[in-house]
Amino acid sequence: MRLSEAARAEAQSFDRVAADYDRLGDLNDREKNGAWLKRMLPASGDRALDLGCGTGRHAVLLADRFKHVDAIDMSASMIRLAQERRPRPNITYRRLDLHEVNATGRYDLVTSVLTLHHVPSLRLALGHIKTLLAPGGRLILVDVYHDAPAQWSRRLLEQVAPLRFRLHGQAILLLTINLIRRGPATAWEIYRLSTRRHWLDHRVTDQFFSPEELARTSAALFPGHRLVGTPRGVALIWDAPLH
Repeated sequence: MRLSEAARAEAQSFDRVAADYDRLGDLNDREKNGAWLKRMLPASGDRALDLGCGTGRHAVLLADRFKHVDAIDMSASMIRLAQERRPRPNITYRRLDLHEVNATGRYDLVTSVLTLHHVPSLRLALGHIKTLLAPGGRLILVDVYHDAPAQWSRRLLEQVAPLRFRLHGQAILLLTINLIRRGPATAWEIYRLSTRRHWLDHRVTDQFFSPEELARTSAALFPGHRLVGTPRGVALIWDAPLH
């Protein structure tokens, strides 16, 4: 059953799941991703922008290297938690859509982790993001993309088992693994949070882009870009020319 645009927008909103999302971030191993991002960051800079900042986990990494960080997210609940749990004197958290950021050529770094699969148009989003970089600035965008060669088998599997049930099955599998690795209390909390109705409502409405679409769009917009693997997916890295 296809959801209406209003229903999908409500499901995609993090407002109802912000606290669970942040707690899952505490429980899951995010150190590998944080370490990878640190290696990609410039040593220092003036202004940085974190698009889709969530509860501020990556904004605080940027704040260690940049004089000022603007961190934006569409979810009021996410912004509130970021301000409460990860405040820094050089971070400004704001509730904004990335297309509402009006700062042409202002940022030495623009980064985003797991945000692009929420935008309605990848090309429009990347085109706008490009305008925000200062000459010589760096772009780091990380997301998860479906593997195009496997799409036919995925569609077949979706006909047999809807995504919600497959996500629940993955959570059960992870529960059994975590019972051994992390103990019953942590294993059960991760399972409970990742199978709550609102969280599953959110996840089943995600719309991921294919690697081919990312490569095609990036080639048109970012000459000389790199697409590299990360602990959580694939990253687009581009250094804007100085002139």
